[in-house]
Amino acid sequence: MGKLFGTFGIRRVANEVLTPEMATELAMSFGTFIGGEPVVIGKDPRKHGEMLYSALKAGFLSVGCPVIELNTTATPALQWACRQWNFWGAMVTASHNPPEWNGIKFMEKSGKGLDREKEEKVEDIFFAKSFKRVGWQAIPQNTTKRDITQDYIKAIIDRVNALAIKESRFRVLIDCANGAPSLITPYLLSELGCRVVSLNAHPDGNFPGRNPEPTPENLGDLTILMKNGSFDIGFAQDGDGDRLIVIKENGEFIPGDLSVSVVARELARSEKKGPIVTTVATTHLLQEIAKENNRECIITAVGDLVVAKVLQEKDGIFGCEENGGMIFPDFVWGRDGAMACAWILHIMATKQKTISELLAELPPYYQVKTKIKVDPEKKEKILNKIDEITSREQNRITIDGFKVIFDDGSWVLIRPSGTEPLIRVFAESRDKEKAEKLVKQYLEIIQNV
Repeated sequence: MGKLFGTFGIRRVANEVLTPEMATELAMSFGTFIGGEPVVIGKDPRKHGEMLYSALKAGFLSVGCPVIELNTTATPALQWACRQWNFWGAMVTASHNPPEWNGIKFMEKSGKGLDREKEEKVEDIFFAKSFKRVGWQAIPQNTTKRDITQDYIKAIIDRVNALAIKESRFRVLIDCANGAPSLITPYLLSELGCRVVSLNAHPDGNFPGRNPEPTPENLGDLTILMKNGSFDIGFAQDGDGDRLIVIKENGEFIPGDLSVSVVARELARSEKKGPIVTTVATTHLLQEIAKENNRECIITAVGDLVVAKVLQEKDGIFGCEENGGMIFPDFVWGRDGAMACAWILHIMATKQKTISELLAELPPYYQVKTKIKVDPEKKEKILNKIDEITSREQNRITIDGFKVIFDDGSWVLIRPSGTEPLIRVFAESRDKEKAEKLVKQYLEIIQNV
């Protein structure tokens, strides 16, 4: 039997692999698994989103699930709605993937993504086609349409020092990637009293402004505007609004590891108890921050679904990933780019410091991150080779890929992507040249297999 789910949800090329027929059967599978209970559904603005959204809706109705439609919205907004209403959820999105991709994320009533055990049960139903269709009399005749945008924005504002932010009158540049954040984040910033300039802020499934993944190579326009304008901070999001990248006032790209560390340090200093939870791919800065504040730092496999699960189990205070994803467990059981924006502004306003000043307070670490496309047929051979080489090292972690930690605290991680035919190579060190050397060494190994 095949495997449908990746790191979080199902992602495939739209209308080639992820067809309307497949989406309908996925909805029927999930709807059968939850016994016909209500489902909240939403989508990002991708061109094929409406096609798959309609197919999803039909599948749920076929197995008797009442459907609450949010239409175009951000993934964390839908997760917030699930938690508020205690309903299951389904989001049509491929997050940061290129325009030809789409996907489906299923959520529990808490708003957290399905754990692997539940995913396997949905897969069993899908491959066996053991859907429990209802009789025509039991098919819900109508769906319920809701707009939760303003409620979601208000809920974010209630969790930060909005007065301090408003008094700061920050000038903010936000790049919404022509995605779902276009409908939320600029308005949130405006409600917080910021002077907002928006870039790529009209929803468009062609993603005409840039690729939806907020990487340095995709944020050229944003960084140029930051350098030549007069802004206090810049923000960039991905297609479905769960990630946030921060740009300094001088236009310099801030790696996700550093922006999450600024927030982690602030929360670690609070009175609320609980560990910080992060992934094997994230900076060791977080472990230092946790230690300084007498907290535990729990390391997990990569994926916000995994981080959220551990946050729930351990009553954690904050979860984060190296890509700029931040989880605020008292609000949404998943990454939330809009809340991350508000929290960074909250810290700047209450500390009366620029983002550069806040970053300068962190211990210096240098990171090098890259990825390489691999032939799927060679993937297993490559990973076996990496396993063999790294097994010779004294301190190795294999919870997700292969991570080697050296005596001086430097580390290198080699792990396959859960959603694309890629292998990622990350390294971190207090010595920039060493980080670069580690990445180069393992890229050569991969290329020579």
